[in-house]
Amino acid sequence: MSFLAPAFFLGLAALAIPVFIHLIQRERKRVIEFPSLMFVRRIPYQSVRRRRIRHWLLLLMRAAAMVMIIVAFARPFLRQAAVAAAIAGGSREIAIVLDQSASMGYGDHWQRARDAAHRAVASMGGEDRATLVLFGRNAEENMRATSDRGRLDAAINAARVGSDATRYGPALKLAESILGRSPARRREAIVISDFQKTGWTGAEDVHFPDGMTVTPVSVAQDAAAATANLAVPSVTFARASFSGQERITVTAGIANKGSAPVNGVPVTLEIDGHQIQTQQVNVGAAAAASVSFTPFTLAEPNVRGTIRAGSDALPADNVFHFVLAPSQPVSLLVAGGGSRGGSTLYLSNALSIGSAPAFQVDVMPIERITPEQFDNRVVVILNDVAFPPAGAGGVLKRFVERGGGLMVVVGEHTAWPTGESELLPGRLGAPVDRVSGRGGTLGFLDYSHPVFEVFKAPRSGDFSAARIFRYRALEMGPTDRVLARFDDGAVAGAERKVGTGRVIVWTSTLDDSWNDLALKPVFLPLVHQLVRYLAQYEQPASWFTVGQVLDLSARSKSRAERVVVTPSGQRVTQAAGAPGLVELNEQGVYEVRSAGTSGRRPEAIAVNLDPPESDLTPLDPRELVAAVTGQATPSATQPSAPPEVSAVDARDAERRQALWWYLLLAGLLMLAAETVISNRLSRREKFL
Repeated sequence: MSFLAPAFFLGLAALAIPVFIHLIQRERKRVIEFPSLMFVRRIPYQSVRRRRIRHWLLLLMRAAAMVMIIVAFARPFLRQAAVAAAIAGGSREIAIVLDQSASMGYGDHWQRARDAAHRAVASMGGEDRATLVLFGRNAEENMRATSDRGRLDAAINAARVGSDATRYGPALKLAESILGRSPARRREAIVISDFQKTGWTGAEDVHFPDGMTVTPVSVAQDAAAATANLAVPSVTFARASFSGQERITVTAGIANKGSAPVNGVPVTLEIDGHQIQTQQVNVGAAAAASVSFTPFTLAEPNVRGTIRAGSDALPADNVFHFVLAPSQPVSLLVAGGGSRGGSTLYLSNALSIGSAPAFQVDVMPIERITPEQFDNRVVVILNDVAFPPAGAGGVLKRFVERGGGLMVVVGEHTAWPTGESELLPGRLGAPVDRVSGRGGTLGFLDYSHPVFEVFKAPRSGDFSAARIFRYRALEMGPTDRVLARFDDGAVAGAERKVGTGRVIVWTSTLDDSWNDLALKPVFLPLVHQLVRYLAQYEQPASWFTVGQVLDLSARSKSRAERVVVTPSGQRVTQAAGAPGLVELNEQGVYEVRSAGTSGRRPEAIAVNLDPPESDLTPLDPRELVAAVTGQATPSATQPSAPPEVSAVDARDAERRQALWWYLLLAGLLMLAAETVISNRLSRREKFL
């Protein structure tokens, strides 16, 4: 038998009351006065017989009545009956939601989490079923609903900490779906995690209906210890040319997530497995610092680098991987020059500056351009010239359709044949003079377009300072996009997409003949942005983040069979011509080996942790439970259900059995019987 309120047994001390009454009770005798004894010294009446308990039945009835009343208040129930009731119709459906994100690798958090999961399995009754859900960024059913504790324990032992970020939304939605499909009366999700604050935004739209409970089990230690962590969240590179070789300067960012400063942290740069340099750095509390290393020469592609910063309880974020390759210049053909070489002066000078990317510019007069000149070019710029004869007959159009970029800078000498109208955004009109007053200005820029997006922030470029004295009118087509307009509403820049390529027309010159834009600070970044966009240039990624999906077929023109080797050594084969999608689920360096490329360095892909995963600030589990259930609950560190019957089962079993009612009634009846018997004994002894 068990009791809901065993503290009432302290009332058993009241059993001493009947005994005390029986021992101190005095029977009053009728005193007869004798005259001859009036002056004799009075002697107290004593009787040994009266100091003994004479009515044992009466004492036992009084004590039994008090015991039954006290036990009734303790709310007894039969545990075996509760277990039998649970088996008959009260089985539990449990979803053990186990966090295996990268932050669980901190200290002994993962071992404590697995121990908590094993305890949850041990709390299962004979007919209870449990599902093991592992989650990080996403969630999966690792072990479907089963009553086999051995299989569940084996699945928990086989689970490992991953490299994913923490996201509670998908895990809770999956747990709610699992419990929602169950016919069990009692349904519970046991969430075992360090409850990282960055994993919950409050906008996940997760709602557990009535009848489902969420039990949080936190494995995080005290908040001060949990936030003590050093991480390498990012690395930057500065490229420069020296003696015809490319030199790279690596700068690593070091973040201290703890509340105490750290001094003398060794930060090491490794290139292709060789230690290049180690420097010491001091990082303040909840602050960041940077370390720059000596430049090194980059001569071949797929050079692997690693930054290592100190050591702590979470070693995964103390390492940062990257892959470098020499820069590939963007090849441009500028049609212009000749006798008017000054018209390309500003444009050529602007393109000669820059290293990310570098521009390889060839300037030619249109009469010297041949159809072969378009080969191996990425962008062609027609700078205030007529349509090149070498581009006639669809040659230039096919160049654009295959992904090339074409920029038409309109000026005095620009002419466009009618047969090539499909290539030009809009139709050119007559020149418009704005020489009166101070001239015109640029009145509208489409900051949502990639060309002008970098100028969107305040103090990032003032185009209104440029004065426009002349431009060519442009009648837009229905599918063309306006990039910029002058203050009078006329089109300054427009775009048309042809095939996979892009064509942009600028209706005023890019020198000082029709405007003074070339003399303004915004000219250089504007020209670079235009060429980058037309070339569809993207800076090669030196690293990726865990969870990203990479299309290998877009990175290489080869359609041969590929073998992808993950950082853990797993090999994934992609058939020739098959889609090259790879989900980057592990921290480290992936290798991609294609058929027919033996003898060359395999392509390398560096993958790092999501930087927010290094922030170990804990979330109060009660907030999460309240958000998904609408009810507050005390935070827990251990599963609360005992092996046989949980607290909820005990209350329910006691309510159904109602043993306290019978005990209370028996106690009252016993008191009534005791009263009757004691009255009869009193009357009988009175006449003795």
